[in-house]
Amino acid sequence: MKNSIYFLAPAFMIFVGLQVFSNVVLTFILFYGWLLAIPLVQRRAEGSFLGWKWSPFYLGIGIGTGLLFFVFIFGGMYWLHPYFIDMEKLNLLLEEWGFSGRGVMGLILVLLVINPILEEMYWRGFMHERLNRICHEWQTILFTSFFYTLYHFLSVLPMFEYPLNIMAVLPVFIAGVLWGYIREWTGSIVGTVVSHILGDFGIMCVYWFIVR
Repeated sequence: MKNSIYFLAPAFMIFVGLQVFSNVVLTFILFYGWLLAIPLVQRRAEGSFLGWKWSPFYLGIGIGTGLLFFVFIFGGMYWLHPYFIDMEKLNLLLEEWGFSGRGVMGLILVLLVINPILEEMYWRGFMHERLNRICHEWQTILFTSFFYTLYHFLSVLPMFEYPLNIMAVLPVFIAGVLWGYIREWTGSIVGTVVSHILGDFGIMCVYWFIVR
């Protein structure tokens, strides 16, 4: 029962913030509050290892895979956006969610720094460690990747035209599997955090240079 809550709660927070209240700031508070609080509380209660183990090798893995994600995201969207993105509709949606105006730089910094750290600590740290006690390593990777991808449907599907909205979620799952494998291989989330940061930087470059 606990694991079901841990799997679904992040998607619920996104749903409440974006779909019910249409407010990015509220979404960030609910979503990141959960991703931060649960691992820290459970670490105190259960002594969970959250994956913070440093090595230059892990950093190199993160930079290498992250650069691949950056090129794929920014290059792919630069090429495909005239065919699948309704810019007027997307900008109206972002404005409705509150992703506009003076506060947008702060929101971008949250997505570039806080988002990768907390998502990786939650899925590849806390949940990966928790599931590894009861599942085979590949089951752990697939479960965490699936539920990590689940809540991206709520933000990605309204933003793009079909079929890009479906296609845009598939790389999220692939990234989750790769990051899960890196976590299992290295025993650390340092590489996954760095890779995630560079992937999110690609998304922010799409917003800054193509969308806005």
